[in-house]
Amino acid sequence: MNRFSIVSILFFCFLLVSCDPSKKLMQDGNRQYELGNMDGAANYYYNVLLVKPGHIEATQGLQKAGSIVLNGKFSQFSKYVVANDQANSVHQYLSCKKYFKGCNSVGVELEWPSMYDEIYEDIKNEYISKLYDEGILLMQDNKYDIAEQKFTAISEIDSTYKNATVLRTRSLIEPLYQHGIKMMEAGNFKEAYRDFNKVVAQDITYKNSKALRDEVLVKASVGIGIMLVQNQTREQGFDVRLYQQIVASMVVSKNPFLKVVDRAELERMLREQELGMSGIVDPESAAKAGKLIGLKYVLMTALSDLVFEDPGVLTDSIVAYEAVTEQIPSSTGGIPQSVTRFKKVKYCDVHQKRRVYYRVFYQLVSTQTAQVVASEVLSEEVADETHYATYNGNVSNLYPELPTGNFMPQKPTAFREQFNSVKKEIASKEEMTHLVCKTIAKKMIDEINIYIEQ
Repeated sequence: MNRFSIVSILFFCFLLVSCDPSKKLMQDGNRQYELGNMDGAANYYYNVLLVKPGHIEATQGLQKAGSIVLNGKFSQFSKYVVANDQANSVHQYLSCKKYFKGCNSVGVELEWPSMYDEIYEDIKNEYISKLYDEGILLMQDNKYDIAEQKFTAISEIDSTYKNATVLRTRSLIEPLYQHGIKMMEAGNFKEAYRDFNKVVAQDITYKNSKALRDEVLVKASVGIGIMLVQNQTREQGFDVRLYQQIVASMVVSKNPFLKVVDRAELERMLREQELGMSGIVDPESAAKAGKLIGLKYVLMTALSDLVFEDPGVLTDSIVAYEAVTEQIPSSTGGIPQSVTRFKKVKYCDVHQKRRVYYRVFYQLVSTQTAQVVASEVLSEEVADETHYATYNGNVSNLYPELPTGNFMPQKPTAFREQFNSVKKEIASKEEMTHLVCKTIAKKMIDEINIYIEQ
């Protein structure tokens, strides 16, 4: 072999090496991995596998670095979920899915944390529902271009809305209808109800959506028995009012899945089972009785403290200073000199305060497990107070303190206004009691609805 041939072969080998970018990519990937830049390292390994599919070292590198990157992405997803940021939660999950599929396309299958899937489905459904409602409202306001953006955003999340457009109303309804069928078959009757209810709102004649809505509502409804409030105080009557307010608030609540069973209905249902309410004093016995009559939950409430304070109308005598101007004759017979002096006086502060303090303990008991699924001690104070100040002298010359130096003392706005305020009637015990009952009922129902919606 002559010298020219040897040089040609060596040059050809050099070209083969120089045309193979995988080595350089691999070196850069390893360097980024050592620096702790997993995202950058994974990108280099990914590109190596695009050039050389099946590259062992790149496959191993992407497996390690990609797993760390994917876990980091899901960590961010969790933060968005905790912050109740639906939009970013959905898009972050889709980013995780895209990354997972990208690695899979070059032969690297990362471990997918399936525990997040159910969380995502709930958030996605709620987010799509929100976008849908916003889109419908925009259509009603003739803002079709903005509405179209909402439905386009939905289609990017859920492919069933791919052909949905504001120009074809039925193309918006059909995906909802199909999702409702899917949720119904999966036993998620609450989600199915929401879908069919939206369909009916747009077109009550659409297929059999109304009948399906009514069917899933029955299956999704949760029966809750409201037990009488146990009164552990000496006050009489408040327990009855509280019970009535709880029942009334639940009945008028906007939760379509809540089926309230009050005292009269409870007694009738228990009599049919030859049971009595008098023996239901603890969660276990309440759960047994509730299960027998077909309830899912039983609400037990106890009033442990109720204090009403009203010392009556009180009058305090408060020290102030009245400015008095005196004319002092001039010793030379000239113009008299004006001098302001302050005399100590007292004015009356007529005041009254009424205060109601309560403490209530409630337990929401599951009849299936006899476990208390929600419980809390609610305590709060409701008060009303009136003040009315009177003074027999000249109020405009009255000051709360003596001057300092040669300057007139300050007269704060609050000090002046107390003499001009209109005397108002203090809230009655009846009004305050009603407010207390409403406050307790609202707090309880807000908490209970969390479980009813599940």
